[in-house]
Amino acid sequence: MDIEEDQKVFEDKIKEIFFYSSRYGVYTMFKGKTPSVEFDPKELNRLCFEGFKIAQIKIIEELKLLQVKSKNYFEEIKQAKRERNKEAENNLTKQTTILDYQSDIYRNLADTIAWQMLNGQHYLYRRLYTYETGNKDLLDKSFEFVIQFADEINSNPDAFCLICDITNNIQLGDCLITDKDGIKISEIKSGETNFKALDVIKEKELKEENFKEEELVEEFDEKFIKQLKRMLNQNAKTERASKIIKDNKGKDPKYNDTTVHIVENDFEIETYLSIITNLIKKLDEKDWAYDCIEGIVHLGVYKNDWRMHGQFTMKSLCKAFPFYDLMTGRGVTICEPIFLKPIIDENIIDLVLGRIKIYIGIDYDKLIEFSNELGVKASWSSSKELHKYLDNSKYNPKEIFSFKNKGIKIEIDGREAFLGQGFFSKILFDNILPSTMLMKYQNTIKNINFEKDNGEKPS
Repeated sequence: MDIEEDQKVFEDKIKEIFFYSSRYGVYTMFKGKTPSVEFDPKELNRLCFEGFKIAQIKIIEELKLLQVKSKNYFEEIKQAKRERNKEAENNLTKQTTILDYQSDIYRNLADTIAWQMLNGQHYLYRRLYTYETGNKDLLDKSFEFVIQFADEINSNPDAFCLICDITNNIQLGDCLITDKDGIKISEIKSGETNFKALDVIKEKELKEENFKEEELVEEFDEKFIKQLKRMLNQNAKTERASKIIKDNKGKDPKYNDTTVHIVENDFEIETYLSIITNLIKKLDEKDWAYDCIEGIVHLGVYKNDWRMHGQFTMKSLCKAFPFYDLMTGRGVTICEPIFLKPIIDENIIDLVLGRIKIYIGIDYDKLIEFSNELGVKASWSSSKELHKYLDNSKYNPKEIFSFKNKGIKIEIDGREAFLGQGFFSKILFDNILPSTMLMKYQNTIKNINFEKDNGEKPS
């Protein structure tokens, strides 16, 4: 199969899964016509779940095939290296890059399902993301136990079980379940060692907070004790995440000594998605379109040769600051999946396949200037200030924004904080207006008393 034919097969597959993961329920209920006001919400839910189940089966099938191909390529690359065949090595490496991208897209389709299950709530999604790297081997026998568990749940037309390992960003638990009781997270254990560990945990009533290795060394070997510790730690994270999903407050899954409060915004979250759709329409007349949002966000939409030319244009417009391809948000950050953007289906597929490119850059200096004009004091930190903040912070350093070893400080009501990576990812990949993000941040700080001594933080 040549590259062009392979691309066509891939396109057909993602179109089909796209339909089942986000269109099937409404399309089937209303028979492809404009949805009416009166409908049975329970029946619509059932149809959406039906679509999710079909999509999940197809995603698993494709991811498994890609993992088989990837393993074969890996062995062939090792052989090419042994033979010092650089040309073969480079060609095979290019093929693995294509497989990785295709895998990301299938996982983004699974994220599309997860996003709908969680109603697009960032704060819930964030509790289920732990910054882990790497993907689970779906060809491993233990994965079959997870599939069996999901199949059992999915036999109920009023429930859906999403397997977390096929997503990009759900990293807590094995399954995300929605049913009549709401959202739940489930851990699936298999294998003799795991079953033995579960028995020990139950018998000794072990929990993360009362686990003491020294009390177990005479009874169990070091490897088994580490397994117990891992399971208790995972169980505790899952329980904390479940509590936040249920109560909108609880201990952070990643930081046990930190309490998370969910703050409701009393204003509309405004985006620049309508500007994106208008720029895409302009591609009918020419190969490029550009706009600047609030003097801060540079937005370029390109097709054909301008996909390359546009990169040079964006580089000059964004000065010293980086710009990003909208598609890089497919799994790197917690953001709205590309398949749920209010863009026509044909253009979404064009974006996925690279026929259309959307580049977005943020002028950080202009953001700081704009923030101060809005009355929210902002400034660059020094390198020393940033590292001091990180050293004394409960946050993962990956969560805090830094550029050239500096951060951006925001001061509200005498309280100073550093902007996080999520602040900018929402502007870049959720396409939220900078002014809305600043208002949201201000609202969060003002409505939550997250004193250092009680370890509370907003979400």
